[in-house]
Amino acid sequence: MKRSLLVLAAACGSAKPPPPTAAEQIGPAIAAAMAAADHTRAPWRCAAADLPALVVPPIPSWTANEHGLVHAGNDLVLGVIADAGGAAPKTLAALGRLREKMDAAHADAIVTLGGMGASQHDLEATLGVLAAPRTGKPAAPVIALPGDLEAETAATAAIAALRARGAIVVDGRLARWIGAGSAATLATVPGAATPVDDADGCAWASDDVSRIYAELAGKPGLRIALIAGAPREQHGGEITGELALVPEPAIDLIVHGPTRPEPSPEARGGRDGARLNISPGTSDASPRLPETKPPAAGILVIRGEAWTWSPLVDR
Repeated sequence: MKRSLLVLAAACGSAKPPPPTAAEQIGPAIAAAMAAADHTRAPWRCAAADLPALVVPPIPSWTANEHGLVHAGNDLVLGVIADAGGAAPKTLAALGRLREKMDAAHADAIVTLGGMGASQHDLEATLGVLAAPRTGKPAAPVIALPGDLEAETAATAAIAALRARGAIVVDGRLARWIGAGSAATLATVPGAATPVDDADGCAWASDDVSRIYAELAGKPGLRIALIAGAPREQHGGEITGELALVPEPAIDLIVHGPTRPEPSPEARGGRDGARLNISPGTSDASPRLPETKPPAAGILVIRGEAWTWSPLVDR
């Protein structure tokens, strides 16, 4: 991929340049999003190693680099949510209540694991509720991974529109690594094996998944994968998920998109290579057969080299 060179002219004297305006901060972010949207299509290869660099505005307590975000210190609290299914009024209300629960847990960021909407309108609505400003302090950034439902052009446009309005929404395809100081590394695996939109969806290739898991296994501290799909599992004789998403090298935790509506129960662990699977369940408030479950999410807390998981349910 060709990269343009940016040449900065040094200013003379001791005068400091004025701080960048909001428009100047938003412009590069939108340009990066559009560059990502210009990547290979049919469907988009969202977990490739040669995606454009991440460009984000300044985020309190976070440092951005070319490939992701690093949180200050060795503690990190993540809200995790998925599968809103669109912008139905009851679902948007449930997202707002779940966001309040994440605020109460002092979430440093919110990660969406796909299924938040197929159109730009729906994605702006669902991600916008999660990224809305909080009273008295800035909103936690939303790191949005596309899953099987999201159309890539719609997701790119929705993120750009939200960023233009001041929301801190990060393209999860480009935030490939999330760090919790030196205590943990989280790798993102966006997309699906077979997106709903086979021309404009977000897909991963098995070679990309294997590469990400291998790189993650070699990291110090906790090794956690955040994936929009789900690895192969068996529940009550029913097989779900993708075999290619089952890691061969030893990692510690997989946080994945839902295969069942309810969230995983409380759990905890450390750097043990257990490859434990947990999921936030579905946040969709629409009626489902055979039984409608309440919208759900989860909180992942990292303290040093230990993690805990707590489900959140909209009751």
